[in-house]
Amino acid sequence: MNPLEAQQNARFAALDPQLPPIAPPPSASEPLVVTAGGRKAGGLLTRVVHAPGSWPALWGPLEMWDLTAVPGDSGPAGLAALLDAWRERMRGTPSGADSGCSLAWPSRDAEASAVLLAHGFAPLTCLAVRSPEPPEDAGPARVSVRRAEESDLEALTELRLAEWRYTSLVGTAVARPGARALLRAEVTRSLRFSGLIWLAEDDGVPAGLASCALVSPAPGDSLHGRLHPGRWGYVDTLSVAPEARGGGVGRALMAVAHRELVRPGVRGTFLFYHPANPLSPVFWHRQGYRPLWTMWIRRPAWS
Repeated sequence: MNPLEAQQNARFAALDPQLPPIAPPPSASEPLVVTAGGRKAGGLLTRVVHAPGSWPALWGPLEMWDLTAVPGDSGPAGLAALLDAWRERMRGTPSGADSGCSLAWPSRDAEASAVLLAHGFAPLTCLAVRSPEPPEDAGPARVSVRRAEESDLEALTELRLAEWRYTSLVGTAVARPGARALLRAEVTRSLRFSGLIWLAEDDGVPAGLASCALVSPAPGDSLHGRLHPGRWGYVDTLSVAPEARGGGVGRALMAVAHRELVRPGVRGTFLFYHPANPLSPVFWHRQGYRPLWTMWIRRPAWS
């Protein structure tokens, strides 16, 4: 571990005990090194291009530049210097409207938030965590929740599509052709492999779904360096039919999902939500979740 990483790990541990040690970025990354106030700050820049019609293209720009920032103990000044160097590096780089720059940073670091806002970034997504202890609210008695089956595929697809359409207004989703087929294929995979999908019904009418999984962060995946090692319950998607929102369907689904996910040896549960969504933050905070990481984005990318 180099000195910058050790300094940053110490700062993160003091900031939030739920933060794990930082993880190495992809090997194909481009280094950025700056100084601020006589202190060194580093970063690694990675470019990712998604094919039109692919699953990742539903959730963000086709071209994404991501910075793994390691300002060490240089603080906000070091982060600002890294962002300035990034902007200079991107100057003149061809990038169209379907592009973006992204950076993930601990949610409790308010000083860093001020720096990112000043550089034109906006908070797009939060990774939030929940310990197993918070009390559960079972929701209204009229709503029944059961494990979904393959015969529910079309109903589940419509609920998933409704959630994706709403997210395209307030979150990461991007309206693209072929979305329904991609979402249907994803629901099919979840039914067959994770099996942790629950369907809520109100008087026999599909009213919502919760799609979940049990996962363990591992080197090379997107959760490594975001969560402490171990087994976690993942709430992938919670979708409530538009006409059923506000009636307790989401609470009923999550009461069942949390009972199933919080097993012996599971550290807790986590999910991603969008701060700009007028429904998600209030709901998830009441469910016992709190933000750990915030994913910041600038769209389109600097050019």
